[in-house]
Amino acid sequence: MSSVQNSSVAAPLRRWRHLYRRPWVAVLMRVLIGGVFLFSGFSKLFLPHGEVVALVQQYQVLPGWLVSLTAMCLPWLEVASGTALLIGFGTTPAAMLIAVQLLSFSALMVIVLAAGIPIEDCGCFGHLGLPETPLQVLIRDLLMLVLLVPVFLRQRDALGLDAWSNATAREGK
Repeated sequence: MSSVQNSSVAAPLRRWRHLYRRPWVAVLMRVLIGGVFLFSGFSKLFLPHGEVVALVQQYQVLPGWLVSLTAMCLPWLEVASGTALLIGFGTTPAAMLIAVQLLSFSALMVIVLAAGIPIEDCGCFGHLGLPETPLQVLIRDLLMLVLLVPVFLRQRDALGLDAWSNATAREGK
């Protein structure tokens, strides 16, 4: 690569790195991604259990006994991790849990795409969201993984409960 091409690539990367370290970006990403997971979890909790089972079953990759368990636990996991990230409580563990979920969902979408399993709507947001294809879900989940980076770089922010609980603990000493 020539020095002109190298500098044309390096300048935007430096700008992104600088932007990612800004405190407000971490807060914005924390609230945005936490809100998405909170909405996704609640949208499935308000459905009858049988409908959530059908949404999970359409992927055809889990054994029968695991489908019902996943349909029961996944919405609560999304609500808990989304809420924690949204309010900044246990920010790092919540972000890690969401990253694991996003990686799992992405791997599932790759399997579905590779196997050619016909899915018209992922069911990610129950029946409240727009119908999304596996490719759209894969792109969205990978984008959300990238958007989690500022949250990992700035693990605490003034608007999260983590910062408040640490300040209270320091004052008590």
